Amino acid sequence: MIDSDILGATVKRASSRALTRNVGLLKRMQDKVTEINPEQKLTFLHCIIHQEVLCRSVLKMNHVVDVVTKTVNFIRARALNHRQFVALLEENESEHRDISYHTNVRWLSLGKVLKVFWDLREEIWQFCENKGNDIPQLSDADWLADLSFAVDVTSLMNDLNVKLQCKGLFVHEMYNAVKAFMRKLQLLSSQMGNNILTHMY
Repeated sequence: MIDSDILGATVKRASSRALTRNVGLLKRMQDKVTEINPEQKLTFLHCIIHQEVLCRSVLKMNHVVDVVTKTVNFIRARALNHRQFVALLEENESEHRDISYHTNVRWLSLGKVLKVFWDLREEIWQFCENKGNDIPQLSDADWLADLSFAVDVTSLMNDLNVKLQCKGLFVHEMYNAVKAFMRKLQLLSSQMGNNILTHMY
């Protein structure tokens, strides 16, 4: 039997119907904890890794992600545009040879797309300008700062995501990784408040 005094959260990875809060295992766990300690509430998470996806809206990155997605779709949706963009990258001897679509359900995908978009922002601006598709955000210093911040944060979160997916991890190891990540975010927030950008990528 799990000691209810130390039980604070549970992570489930089964169907919602099987583990609903109103019936089934989660309900029984909450009832048992409430019986022993009425003040204590359990936190239920559906797969701890998926919680990261919520950060995009919490961090208010949608104005960045929407522009990036729309621009990438403009480049990739038509075969001619895509071929011409790839040719431009080859001509400029760019570090990257292409840019991928972002899949909404995959956080790692978002981080990679944002990073490549940041690295290729000059080429993307040039290509869109030549195509008559003006993207005003690419010349907006505030938006570019938000893009840069999004690249840094998603990179940090991708590192956490990879750590959480390691095989054979115990819950306390996952907890420690998340707590360390939260401390790192607090440090970065404090440093940014003091205009210290040493630890940003």
